[in-house]
Amino acid sequence: MHIAYLHYLVASDTAQNHVRQFVEAVRSLGHRVDTYSMNLHPSEVPDGVGSTSALSVLRRILKRRFSRYVHELKELLWNCIYIPRELAVLRRARPDVLLVRDHLFTMSSILVARCLKLPLVLEVNAPAEESSLYLDEYLHLPCIPQWLESYKLRRAGAIVTVSSTLKELFKERYGLDDEMLSIVPNGADPELFHPGATGDAEMVPLLTGGPVIGFVGSFHKWHGSRLLCHMLQEVASTCPAARFLLVGDGPEAEPVRRAAASLGDRAIFTGNVPHERVPGLVATFDIGVLPDSHSYGSPLKVIEWMMAGKAILAPRYAPLLDVIENGVHGLLFPPGDGDALVRDVLRLLGDPGLRHRLGEAAAARARTSLSWQDNARRVLQACDRVLRRGASVV
Repeated sequence: MHIAYLHYLVASDTAQNHVRQFVEAVRSLGHRVDTYSMNLHPSEVPDGVGSTSALSVLRRILKRRFSRYVHELKELLWNCIYIPRELAVLRRARPDVLLVRDHLFTMSSILVARCLKLPLVLEVNAPAEESSLYLDEYLHLPCIPQWLESYKLRRAGAIVTVSSTLKELFKERYGLDDEMLSIVPNGADPELFHPGATGDAEMVPLLTGGPVIGFVGSFHKWHGSRLLCHMLQEVASTCPAARFLLVGDGPEAEPVRRAAASLGDRAIFTGNVPHERVPGLVATFDIGVLPDSHSYGSPLKVIEWMMAGKAILAPRYAPLLDVIENGVHGLLFPPGDGDALVRDVLRLLGDPGLRHRLGEAAAARARTSLSWQDNARRVLQACDRVLRRGASVV
């Protein structure tokens, strides 16, 4: 099968790791997949860095002043540019199936698939209301995101979602048939993440003396920085032997960075690291902690921790229940309950046998059905269904 895979991610988006690993898995299964990054954003640079030309300076000034008001309208208007670009790319590629990673205000692929009579599979990782929930820096257009979501979902040949939450939401909201929707949780690479992986050479000497509690993430609002800070302080005061490794950076990282600094050499905050280094860092964990998430996403980090055989603590949301049986593959606590999170961390710190049993069961579960090849097979099944039906966009 020949698949054209379109996405609209900026170069710095950590979801690029998903794209890369999914594509590698599809190719390993003997299929051809060509990836096209359509995003029109220029490469991101920090304020004050980059070209000093008058045009560049003016652009940065206008962006700081007006981005809040025009961002979503700009995203919507970019469809006018995407359509001819996508038509040109896909006419050259002539794929069997078009697979598109959905982007909130982008509907160009629907029109292009209809024009070229291509079977379309839509990969949806979040509901329309995500931006209004988490992107406070923008003024949000009313009604348009949900209208666009309805327009796209009703016209796709098949839809792959990352969780049961999204599948049920779309069935109820739009009356979609069950067979149109597939649940495809994220995956992990068993060659990189496994119980015998070697710990990061730089970190191992710094984390001696006690069990290591770890987190990896981009520190967005839904990652629960407040809960993470609470856990750090409470567990550190109760269990002096505990060590903490916090990997990543992002908009909500600063309070966690300060909390880690207050613990001296018992806590390490790495900042951003290349994804290639993450397996070795995870290998140093005894416990992986996800303080919070959202009700619809499939946290990639948790599946990587499972594959690595780590004891996991995570909030009891449906997407995590899709992959973790509470008390078997990990411990799930009530979302937002910082005291329950602390109690479960302390429980695991005091019971090495429980840590081992949970980690062993998590690794077995992940190896059975949560590799990137498993993820790719589920997406390929959806592609095969629309191809056999000849289900181009209506």
